[in-house]
Amino acid sequence: MSVCRKINLLALFFLIVLNGCEKETTVDISGKTPQLVVLGEFNQQNDALINLSTSIFSSAAGGFPNVEDAQVSLLDQNNNLIEKYLYQGKGNYTGKKAFAGQNYKLSIAYQGKTYQAATTIPPAFQLNLIERDSNYMEVGITDFNTEPNFYTFELSARNYTIDRYYLTSGQKVKVNSEAEFTALLKTNPALVLQRDTTFDTKFNRLTITTDDPRTENVRFNVLKDHSGRIFLTDKTFNGTQTKLEIDFEESTLKPENTQYTLIVKSTAAVYFDYLYSIDLQAAKGLVGVLDVPIKGNISDAFGIWGAAYIQKINIKN
Repeated sequence: MSVCRKINLLALFFLIVLNGCEKETTVDISGKTPQLVVLGEFNQQNDALINLSTSIFSSAAGGFPNVEDAQVSLLDQNNNLIEKYLYQGKGNYTGKKAFAGQNYKLSIAYQGKTYQAATTIPPAFQLNLIERDSNYMEVGITDFNTEPNFYTFELSARNYTIDRYYLTSGQKVKVNSEAEFTALLKTNPALVLQRDTTFDTKFNRLTITTDDPRTENVRFNVLKDHSGRIFLTDKTFNGTQTKLEIDFEESTLKPENTQYTLIVKSTAAVYFDYLYSIDLQAAKGLVGVLDVPIKGNISDAFGIWGAAYIQKINIKN
């Protein structure tokens, strides 16, 4: 998943978080000096996206104010400049995609201070769909290296629209349905139906579960039924292959004009812990417990610059 929106920014309104990696602190909205909030993912498939905002909720802004005047730079491990990110509006800064196995540094200059982070894109892995039924799928992971790997699994849904048409004298003639086109073919067999497919920019993460005892979801018996993500380390299959069964409700894949995609990420350890803590806090929050520290990797700021190697499989269109 590219980071298409702020990752649980509203959670920062309530949560106990870790300021960078140094000390625990509490987000306070009672007039204290705002701190920078950095939320971004860096992977080999998508253009990089970082969202910058501040930690103080603003009624006037209708949320956490976006940071629009920062300088965001990507560096290599020797501090050589690779590129400066471009501001795209709404607190979003974009740059190039990453390369697997490489070390990167992030530098953010904002209001006279410099904020930094470092990360490494994990090595490649292979993902394949072994089997899918109406309420589960089985997937295979091939781990190509013996370094520790930290995998997350998500199922996303993205709506799309289809415009059906045929051409006559170079002009598009709209066809409202496949049934209508079938009727047209009876009178004019030479017609060629064409389609324009437009995908929504937004997507929804769907609820998935598992009974696999190796996952963090089942081992700690907290996220098993309350998470849109499954968390699995490679402790039992490091450098080899494994299978994982993922369960979901039978109604999950039924809506039409929706693309369903399984997204599996091999993440840096700090990113894995961050995502797990976010989901754990959300699950505990259902019963009014808000006691999970959220650990980031940005010096003197809140948030995460998460590194991931991503593989995707379209489950159903």
